[in-house]
Parts: sequence; structure tokens; C-alpha cells
Amino acid sequence: MKKLDYISPSGIARYKKSREEFYLKYLALDKMEDEPQSQPMAVGSAFDAYCKSYLHEKLFGKGNDPRFEFKAIFEAQVSPEQRDGALLAGKYCFDIYRSTGALTDLLLDLQKAVNTPRFEVDIKGVISGYREGALSEFHGITFYGKPDVTYINHSGMNIVLDFKVNGYYSTYKKSPVPGYVRLRGDVKNSKHHRDASLLMHGGMLINSAKHLEDVDDTWATQLTVYSWLTGGEVGGDFIAAIDQLCCSPSGTFIENSKVVKPDIRIAEHRLRIKPTYQHSVFALAQEIWTVSHSDHFFRDMTKEESQGRCQLLDQEAASLRGTGSQQDKDFIAITRER
Repeated sequence: MKKLDYISPSGIARYKKSREEFYLKYLALDKMEDEPQSQPMAVGSAFDAYCKSYLHEKLFGKGNDPRFEFKAIFEAQVSPEQRDGALLAGKYCFDIYRSTGALTDLLLDLQKAVNTPRFEVDIKGVISGYREGALSEFHGITFYGKPDVTYINHSGMNIVLDFKVNGYYSTYKKSPVPGYVRLRGDVKNSKHHRDASLLMHGGMLINSAKHLEDVDDTWATQLTVYSWLTGGEVGGDFIAAIDQLCCSPSGTFIENSKVVKPDIRIAEHRLRIKPTYQHSVFALAQEIWTVSHSDHFFRDMTKEESQGRCQLLDQEAASLRGTGSQQDKDFIAITRER
């Protein structure tokens, strides 16, 4: 079993779903290969590249940092086989995002920030989960993530914003996640969600009726980790912002290509995340870190049983990569059938 180098939000989500899948992905001696980037994922990554390069240029000037030029971000985030389609589709999403005023409003907020806004491509850091009154503390957990935009607004509030593009190639209409504070691009409805209760907090209008973990647990874990990686304390007060592009099929196309040109609405989610939830995420990360750096990964088994299970998963990972022996493959097939 390999040792874990870092914990990411996607790793936490995988561990919650299945410890075996987590082991195969991160700890197996012959780890599983990453799944190929899908078309929808590529569109989201391309849109992200358009937004970050645009905002960075407007704030700091063209050529200020080559890392944030469009070509650099695009090629770092979009796999070669997806680039042709993602280039057009991502630009279409960016144009819609800009035409609704969402991009302009974000830029105005960033221009009034009291710190230098950050646009991360990759960030890794060691986080401590100190909490006053706790019986014991755990230090030295390495986290990794890719925050889209983080800044401290004019009221001194830490803002962590992430872009989401949902349903671009879907044949079904993608509805916004409930609880948004504003909906753009919908001629019939531009107001907040009916279940949202608006409150000005830290210089930003938020939904005070719920916290992000009540709306989407995966989003909450992701932005919680991003807040820590950009200087926030575990349990600290910050605003989690999601700009969700919700796509619906329209049957039209971009020029003569086969890239679908859907109708797009932008749902703006602005919520807090409870300190207790943040501490629970850190506690789970502590568990993951502890078992991943021990010789007893599956704690619901005896140490010997756990080691035997890890050995079998190592064989399965090798088989999935095509490097395992035929004997290993036959053994895995038999055990899976049981």
C-alpha cells in the first residue's frame, strides 16, 4: 500500500462513497488510471479558463503572469482529445455568462477587494485543525485543491467562489440547485429562489435560510477545503459562492460544428458553512490521513483481515491496468462473483 501524498475534496467524496474505491484510486501499489476527461468536464474546464484569464487580465494587465493566459490555463485543464469542442463550447458559456452581467458584477467585486484576488490552478498546503477546548489536535494534514476565485471583499469577508457548468450535453433540462439568491438569463424569473431568505452578511447578499451543506454536501466539502487552502481557519466565517450555469437543450449548434448550443441560466448561490460542519470535514480528513499512513486501512476489520483485503485490491488494481498475472485475474474474477 502506498502512502497518501495529499487529500483533495474529490478524495474525501470518494472515501465517503466507498473505502475500497478510495484505496484503488489513491493507495494501491499499481493505482488505477484516471478516467478520461469527459466532454461535459472539458466544457467546464474551458469556461473556467476563459473566466480566469479574462478577470486576471482586467485586474492585473495583459501579460502580467503567463500562468493565467488563456492558452496556458486551457491546455493545462483540457485534455488534447477534447480541446476542439471545448474551445467553442467554453467560449459560448463565457459569452452567456458575460452577457447576463454576472461577469461584470464579479469583476466589480474583485476590483473593490481589500487584498489581491487569487486565481488558483493548483494549490497544496498543510492545514492544522486547531480548535480551542479540544482534547487533542491533529497537525500536518496536506490538502490539495483548485479554487477558482478567492478574495476578501470590501467589508473584510473572505469569499470563496467556484464555477459550475451543469448539463451542457444533456438531453434534459438542468434545473438550478434550490436556494439561489439570484437567477440570470431567465426572462420569466430573475429573482431569488422561493425558499431563500436574503440577508446582507459581510457585505454580500446571502441565503440565510440554509447553509451550503444543507444544499449540496459535495459543494460544501469542496469550498470548505478551498477556504483552508487560501488562508481561512477551520471553522472560520466565510461566504461560499457558486455560480452555477444550468443548461437546457435548444436544438441549435455553434456555426457548423456538432457542439450543442444550449439555453443557459446562471444561478448564483451565496451561503455560509457552519463551523461544526467544517470541523466534521477536518475530522474525516484526519481519519483518512491516519488510516492511509498506517498498516491498518480498513478499521472495521482486524489488522490481518485489512492487510489481506489491501493485498487483494492491489491485485485488482494491477489487473485493471493490465499488469497483473492471469492467476491474479482469475482469482479476482472468482472473488467478485462471490
